[in-house]
Amino acid sequence: MKILAVADIHGDLEKLYKLVNSLDERPDAVIVAGDLTPFGPESLVSKIKTALDPVSDYVFMIPGNEDTKEVRETMEDLGIDMHGKFKEFNDATFIGFEGARWIDDDGEVFIHYDPIHKVLKKAKKTKVLITHVPPFDTHADTLWTGHHVGSPFVRNLVEDYQPDFLICGHIHESRGVEKLGKTTVINTGALADGYAAWIDTKKGVEFFKIGRKVKRFKESLKAKIQ
Repeated sequence: MKILAVADIHGDLEKLYKLVNSLDERPDAVIVAGDLTPFGPESLVSKIKTALDPVSDYVFMIPGNEDTKEVRETMEDLGIDMHGKFKEFNDATFIGFEGARWIDDDGEVFIHYDPIHKVLKKAKKTKVLITHVPPFDTHADTLWTGHHVGSPFVRNLVEDYQPDFLICGHIHESRGVEKLGKTTVINTGALADGYAAWIDTKKGVEFFKIGRKVKRFKESLKAKIQ
């Protein structure tokens, strides 16, 4: 499966359009790992959705810490908020969990934290966990100061259930790919800074650099985190 993954768009539609127009093949799915907007406005949500709809029939989004209540409500109204939900597609189970707020229960929606454990435990297909906040104490959550600011809960999820992939953002300077046990953790980098990720679940991860031209490059796997 081929996945186009972005995070931290922060309303930068110009870079999003550049990325979309540069693609020479359609991915099977698109993931947006939070921070669609810079604290609104909610009108950006439909513009982002419109830009990504032609790219794939399967677009999975979660909100981030800069997405306001109105942004979240708009995502829900448009049926694109995957926070607290899971979807099975092709040979994978996509699980959305922002990692920074409580959630409610309604069928396929998690209440508190227990049901996400159940989904991760029961899923038999390739498990793709989508979070905004990275797992704690990894390369993916390291500030330029060297401090780790990720989520201990997300890290516990990875350690307990070892999803095949975890796709996140939030910490702009920690773009990269690493192994946390058997889980491939991918911080896509911020689209607003000109970065995105192309994930081939069988072949590996490449990154896009969006400048005057859009370049695609490989980056060395960071050290395995114990």
